[in-house]
Amino acid sequence: MWGRSSAMRMTALLCLLAVVLCDSSEKDELRKVEDDDDGSPVKRHEGDDASRNTRHVFPLSRVDGPTFARGLAYQNPTPSFSGITSFNQHFNRPVVFPPHSPSAHLTSYSPFSATPTILPTSPLQHANSGVSNFLGSNGGYSSRGQATIRQLHPVTTLHNVAPVVGHNRLDFPEAEKTEHHQGVGSSCRGHTTCSPLVSCAACFSELDPYDKCELEDGHFGVCCPPSPSPNAPNRRVFAVPNIFVKTPDISLYQLNEAAKAGLWEVAERDKLEQVLRTQDIVVSNPKSPEYRHLQFFKTSPRAMKFGRAAITVERSTVFLMKKFYLTSLQAGYGLRRFSVRDTILSDTCPEEPYCGEKEEYYRTIDGSCNNIRNPRWGQAKTALNRILPAHYEDGVFEPRGGISGRQLPSARVVSISNVADVDMPDPELTLSVMQMGQFIDHDLTSVPIFRFGNESGIQCCNDGAFVDPSMTHPACFPVEIPTDDPFFSRFGRRCMNFVRSMPTQNENCTFGSAQQMNQITHFLDGSNVYASSVEDERSIRAGRGGLLNVQGPALLPADPSASENSCDALNRGFDCFLAGDNRVNEQPDLAVIHTIFMREHNRLALQLAKINPQWDDETLYQEARRINVAQMQHIIYNEWLPIILGKDCMVNNLMLPRPDGFSRDYDPNVNAAIRNEFAAAAFRFGHTLVQGMFQLFGKNHQPTEKVQLHEHFNSPHLLYTPGKLDEFLRGLAKQPIQKFDNFVTEDLTNRLFQGMNNPFGMDLVALNIQRGRDHGIPPYNALREACGLPRARSFEDLLDVMPGPVVQRLSGVYDSVDDIDLFIAGIAERPVPGAVLGPTFKCIVADQFMRLRRGDRFFYEHGGLPNSFTEAQLREIKQTSWARIMCDNGDHIKAVQPLAMRLPGKLNMKVPCDSASIPKLDLTPWISVPY
Repeated sequence: MWGRSSAMRMTALLCLLAVVLCDSSEKDELRKVEDDDDGSPVKRHEGDDASRNTRHVFPLSRVDGPTFARGLAYQNPTPSFSGITSFNQHFNRPVVFPPHSPSAHLTSYSPFSATPTILPTSPLQHANSGVSNFLGSNGGYSSRGQATIRQLHPVTTLHNVAPVVGHNRLDFPEAEKTEHHQGVGSSCRGHTTCSPLVSCAACFSELDPYDKCELEDGHFGVCCPPSPSPNAPNRRVFAVPNIFVKTPDISLYQLNEAAKAGLWEVAERDKLEQVLRTQDIVVSNPKSPEYRHLQFFKTSPRAMKFGRAAITVERSTVFLMKKFYLTSLQAGYGLRRFSVRDTILSDTCPEEPYCGEKEEYYRTIDGSCNNIRNPRWGQAKTALNRILPAHYEDGVFEPRGGISGRQLPSARVVSISNVADVDMPDPELTLSVMQMGQFIDHDLTSVPIFRFGNESGIQCCNDGAFVDPSMTHPACFPVEIPTDDPFFSRFGRRCMNFVRSMPTQNENCTFGSAQQMNQITHFLDGSNVYASSVEDERSIRAGRGGLLNVQGPALLPADPSASENSCDALNRGFDCFLAGDNRVNEQPDLAVIHTIFMREHNRLALQLAKINPQWDDETLYQEARRINVAQMQHIIYNEWLPIILGKDCMVNNLMLPRPDGFSRDYDPNVNAAIRNEFAAAAFRFGHTLVQGMFQLFGKNHQPTEKVQLHEHFNSPHLLYTPGKLDEFLRGLAKQPIQKFDNFVTEDLTNRLFQGMNNPFGMDLVALNIQRGRDHGIPPYNALREACGLPRARSFEDLLDVMPGPVVQRLSGVYDSVDDIDLFIAGIAERPVPGAVLGPTFKCIVADQFMRLRRGDRFFYEHGGLPNSFTEAQLREIKQTSWARIMCDNGDHIKAVQPLAMRLPGKLNMKVPCDSASIPKLDLTPWISVPY
């Protein structure tokens, strides 16, 4: 019996070995053969791997072999981090930055001191060593090489904050997989039918080659697994922080006295601004990164008006705090029971918008009237909401400080001590994931910063040094650069310009802590395509046929307000573009995706006009906009968000689109407004995914050109070259993103908004950290606890979700575990299995997208509402995919993989655009159905 069993085992092992060898040879062959746009195979030369960018050994920063600049190196060994590295990508040679040495970085004018970056003398145990009882043993790893984390416990107690209603589940057990094992070309078993791959995009990681089947046109499809059911469905989101603090009675006379004090302080600020402008202490050098950075933060006149009113109330609140000796909690939250509407500042409170019959069926351009009961929820120029109460130093508006009362370490010191430029390409995901994320962000958030009354920029640094305190604008919050900075010290820079975000009145127009403004709509409504104000919308509409303006054959219109100072493309003889969002020109791939969705709108409008010739311009425009936004939402929730959060999180939080039919998820009690923790920290995770070098591909999918990111900020000139837009699109579907980690390209950490002929830029990681402090974002430990992780009592407690070397570096720059900034810790967490994000960022992002689905009356899947699609229309919208949008709106895109956010592979092979594998939207259900 034993001998027979051994023989059977040996036979099985030999069979398995044969399969593995066969599979390996097939993979090698796949790497050598790629399809042309028309599907014909193209042989690649062994030595012509344009994606590889070899480097020399780095003795000071690498201990395991060659290192690669964060850009085009595929399939490289995973590096182990030691010290600080970056690269000079102009010359493709390594530039070694030694580990940051301890120093106290002070200037005679700077109030910001940096904590010495001394690493702890006692070694910390590695994150995977199982030191935490929370994790138990270190367990296994997911297919993406991520440590498995056990399901987290629900939140039980929060200190000094409103409780979290329900619990955003951070990890969920893997759903039991149903075996299909269908042969290629065969029909599917059970009740499933052969479907396009996009029909089960969220389940892609559970599919195998045996799930492949043949569609009616002969191209491949898949046998989708049964629709997953939630293990423990969660319909709840974080409760709004609502702190009740006893405060003394304050009379109307005393409130008006405070209001007068606030008005006086704002008038004094006006006088200071006049002096600063007279002495030319403004950001005026158009070649400087500060000037170019300010162009990214357009502040509309209306936003400036709201900001002025809010700062008046903020100064009035500080007056009351001092007069009545209030605690920071009493001032920030206790004073909210006193309305500004009762005072002499009543005219600064915004009016309620009018909601008529049209608003029942179509979105307003500024987001108002989405919620009929609360018409200002989600409206442009309203405040960001919060998950946890603000952590301002004074409880009202001063940036967050250290838990001990000391200054937090310089944001630049935190950046250079924890973030390096190391190439870690993702083995599964394409650059489309990063670019779609930025496009989504620009649809959801745009926080303005303070400016002078004439809209010129506030200068906090003078030629790299701090401005004299007597001439420093109150909105200045500059980042201190250490004297021994590994990059900026070469150029004598000690100060990085940083201007604070502009607040707006809170929802109820009361006294209390400041809340930052979102000057665009808070919804996933395509505001980056269609704008967030009537004036901006008017400038991008053609006024005929429901179309958006274009220039030339089908490029975005030229921006008539652009100057050579704000648009580098003009210095090269080309115009910058105009779109619904002013950040369209930041970098070429962003302009590409803007162009694609503009073209999709016009394609829809032209087709609708053919089948409904009686429709006027307004009806065609609104219907095309409505369909286009619905397609965006479907792509986000069907393809993009399951990659970011993982399928299990999507299923258990009821966010996956239904296979068919409507959802009944709309809840008028859910406010979809963007959370501050999401905008200022968690949704900036995409900065770690950015490639420093974009690879373009020609019609035969061979590399044609490499585009260095920092050389193309504010300059979309390449898109004017015929065929170049398609080359960028192929790069989006072919080049991988960087992995989610604490490695960020030097193009963002040293060369952000680096101008032409300028040797340096700014540091986006440092700016992110500083922005979080500016907004009063609570420290990482508070959000970690709110999301269900145990509160860290020491740095060692962070090992449950972070690697040991990362924890060691954090302990070297922060005095306390309660000081750690949310952004820097969030990108340091290990990704949750099946997701891109770690547990804390996943929790925050999931909460926001639950709100954006359930709190948006116009969300495409909602049924039973006056604005709902018909069932036939909804069925067609659910056919859409990012691949189909690319196919329909590129110039000459002939083939792409069905899931264009995933790299091509056996189940995701490139197919012709006219294939049933990439379904098309049929507009027949829209014949003669105007509202």
